[in-house]
Amino acid sequence: MTAKIYLLEDINDNRYIGSTSEVKLENRLATHKRDQKEVEFGVRKGACSSMKLDLHYTTIILLEEVENKKEIRSQREKHYINNVYPECVNKVRFSFDRNENSRKYYANNKEKVKERNKKCRAKNPEKYAQTRREWYAKNKDRINARKRELRELKRLENL
Repeated sequence: MTAKIYLLEDINDNRYIGSTSEVKLENRLATHKRDQKEVEFGVRKGACSSMKLDLHYTTIILLEEVENKKEIRSQREKHYINNVYPECVNKVRFSFDRNENSRKYYANNKEKVKERNKKCRAKNPEKYAQTRREWYAKNKDRINARKRELRELKRLENL
């Protein structure tokens, strides 16, 4: 099965890049319009970047057909967003991997994150204790093996 990378372009020359596994691109455009109405009427909360476009005067253009695998789709979508149409309204730019973004956020907001975590642990001590117990039970063999390794290393150092 294939997926399609598409471009939405409105009458104001705003552009949005997306991907879909829909057979007809017109169906995907209809879904964008429906989602916009649902957000306007308060039926759903999340807003897509495509809602920055005037979806009633929008054309949908097929850019490329690709294999329907998440990695391939996001890689091709990333290419179009960052290289071909850098002025597009897409909020998610696929510029970094998730872990790198998390590390950067933590580095810039370390104190705020620590304080938030501290408050959360204070509010839910049973939940955190239960999570730690579950993790320990799941990883007990690995923990004990590591302890044995460290004891053996220490013993060898003292010889």
